[in-house]
Amino acid sequence: MLGYANWAMFYLLLGGREAGKSYSVTDFFCRQFVNKGIPFTWIRLTEAASRKLLQNNAEKLVDPDLRRKYDLDLMTSGNNVYAVKREEVTTKKKNGTTETKLKIVDKKLFARVYNLSTFYNDKGSIFDKDFLNDPNMRYNIAIDEFEREKGEKNTFDITYSLVNQLENLVRSTKERIKIFFLGNTLEDASDILCAFNYIPEEFGIYKLKSKRAVIEYIEPSESYLKRRKGTIADILLPTASTFTNKVNVDNTLVNKAPLVSPNYIIKFTKNEKDWFTVWNSNIVAKYNGEKKPILAMRPYIDEVFSVDIQKNMIELFDTRSFTYRNLITFKQFQNNMELLKPRK
Repeated sequence: MLGYANWAMFYLLLGGREAGKSYSVTDFFCRQFVNKGIPFTWIRLTEAASRKLLQNNAEKLVDPDLRRKYDLDLMTSGNNVYAVKREEVTTKKKNGTTETKLKIVDKKLFARVYNLSTFYNDKGSIFDKDFLNDPNMRYNIAIDEFEREKGEKNTFDITYSLVNQLENLVRSTKERIKIFFLGNTLEDASDILCAFNYIPEEFGIYKLKSKRAVIEYIEPSESYLKRRKGTIADILLPTASTFTNKVNVDNTLVNKAPLVSPNYIIKFTKNEKDWFTVWNSNIVAKYNGEKKPILAMRPYIDEVFSVDIQKNMIELFDTRSFTYRNLITFKQFQNNMELLKPRK
């Protein structure tokens, strides 16, 4: 992927289990550290998930095979992971005997591990100012498992938290930066893919120059399919995308009919990206400056709010009464609906 586009800032790897996403990116990060002294940042969705990576001296952060390959001895302190060198040091005791211990003689920052859900705790404290003064340094960042699993509780806005955490890390940096997104394939489009305004429906590599992004939708190999045949997942849940590497896209609510007449505008927040226009009575499209009555889905967004109207819109959504201009609009509208907390 790195050879496809030197203009890219974002690299998205989408595939099921055993596709080699985390391994290949970690291998690149380790090589950058060993050869150039460049540390990396690894981010997961929640605090619990990131904490697991730091346990037992970052045992789950770097594959044992890569530790051996790059001769890495790691230790953790807070959110930081250090690569250390140890040497045997012999000391003489008062009784005349000697004692040999391993002593740390060199310690370098190897990686930092953070999460998205509590980005506000890191504000103003994790920006690396040394990067600006060192032309040899770069930001290598991975956002691992950036999509919620099916049934996982939706407690925060992934895209909003991601942008804020990246802002914490890199501020206004535009060059010497590579951000990798490692995601499992899902039945539904992810929040992050919607932010890039592109959802791949076929395997392959896609270049989004306007977004400085490259997306690789990884096709399962024959050896993978053969190895998975007859496993627990294959027997009990054979069509789940996590195991098949294939997204089953639901296009049944996508409506490409001509937009004849706008009816009203649905606002979820004060931000225009969360506004939608309903056309032809039931086709939802992204807001594009239409001048029509406004239905506020939340209070305190400088519009008249009605609990009854909110409940009615939720019911229309739940009964699949709306159709959508495209899959991305559907996913964005769905995400906003899921984040609502209706008053009882």
